[in-house]
Amino acid sequence: MKPLLLILFALIITFPVSAQDEAPDTEQPSAPVEESDPQPVSYEAAIGFTQEKLSRGKGEWRTATFTFERRKGRRQIIWGTYRMSDRTGVRDSEIIGGIYQRLPNKWAFTAEGMYSSTYQFVGKYSFMGEIEKDIGGGTVIHGGVRYTAYRGVKATTGYGLVEKYWGANRLAYTLYTTHLTNAGTAPSHRLQYNRYFGERGNTIGGAYSFGREHENLGPTVGILRTQTRSLSLSGRFWLNDRIGIAVDGWFHQQGDLFNRGGINVGTRFRF
Repeated sequence: MKPLLLILFALIITFPVSAQDEAPDTEQPSAPVEESDPQPVSYEAAIGFTQEKLSRGKGEWRTATFTFERRKGRRQIIWGTYRMSDRTGVRDSEIIGGIYQRLPNKWAFTAEGMYSSTYQFVGKYSFMGEIEKDIGGGTVIHGGVRYTAYRGVKATTGYGLVEKYWGANRLAYTLYTTHLTNAGTAPSHRLQYNRYFGERGNTIGGAYSFGREHENLGPTVGILRTQTRSLSLSGRFWLNDRIGIAVDGWFHQQGDLFNRGGINVGTRFRF
């Protein structure tokens, strides 16, 4: 715990700021883009640290993430991520790469791949593909599939997302359905709200998730399906045109196994 706090303190002092541990912010909401928007090329880098505490004496989970992105306006994002995770002394590393590309007639697609040489609790590899369509009136619909290969089992998750923008607001609903080769199918739901403010697209938001989910608890326990609920709050703030911070906090109930509370802080740079 102390070494992680020292790293976070040093990071904040060095850069006076702090980005989500998910590979890049393509998941973060952004209002639909007009066809006439310019397409300048820019680059962003993000560093994020996550700390989670589990109930019932089940220890702590920690994650450190570095992401580099090439952006062509808001029409194309290409990213690469390295993520290191520690769950009560068991470590995993992941390499992730992906692309988000807008297409004519208000279509877009996202593709992402991941590989882990350790795969203790993350998958050995995964592939994700998603399409989206701006149907007008501030409404965007998405559909996607993610395939993940764990030790001895394969998981396929299909999902559908509907998001609605109005004024400085965004409301979204996602339905996930995950099928495990040895444990059947589990559906889950996510509701999210975001509020935008400022000229740089700052946002604060909250999300509530519930349903049945599969969680890989490592090689000694394996993948379990449990009833889950979670509540999270998030903020993305640009301090100037080059430096931004991200802060997330959440509480997650993993059935009768344990509860987990966590916080993520990060720094994002534009150049």
